[in-house]
Amino acid sequence: MSLALIPLLISIGFLLRIGLILTGLLKGPILQTFEKYGDAENIYYPLPSILLWLGIMTLSLTALIAERAGIVLPTVPVGLLLLAAAYAAYTQQDLARQYPRIFMSYPRWYHDLRDRTSRYERRRLAYMWLSLPPRLRLIYNGSDHAFNQWADLVILATMRFEDNPEHWQDIPVNANGNF
Repeated sequence: MSLALIPLLISIGFLLRIGLILTGLLKGPILQTFEKYGDAENIYYPLPSILLWLGIMTLSLTALIAERAGIVLPTVPVGLLLLAAAYAAYTQQDLARQYPRIFMSYPRWYHDLRDRTSRYERRRLAYMWLSLPPRLRLIYNGSDHAFNQWADLVILATMRFEDNPEHWQDIPVNANGNF
């Protein structure tokens, strides 16, 4: 058994995982990006990981075929080019922040959620996702409609008056200073 088979299987597994995330059938890794407190919100930017795992898959597949057939294949430069492109995409993550409609439009539920929620609400969703039982997470992973309903309910249930200070002046106050 060749050592090239191990990276090939690992890269195929990670590419399948990225495919599930991009199709919307795995929501946890994207919701994990919302958990961060601090200056800039993390973004889900799959391009570097796609290029990295495609490069590793190309190199390991080339090594596996070359070992079996005893020939040298010209796909090694393609694999190295993919790895270099992965590094370039990783170092240019600000480009994804500048053009979110291009780089952050998939999966569709992620795009819709970013458009209709604030950062504070997305952070609450991320932490509430952690408290869900595994079977319920599986159900929400499979149904975008059910996930959106759950997200709306979480937002409504955790909404507080002090979250919207710009509306404080609209609240009628009687002569005693009560609401």
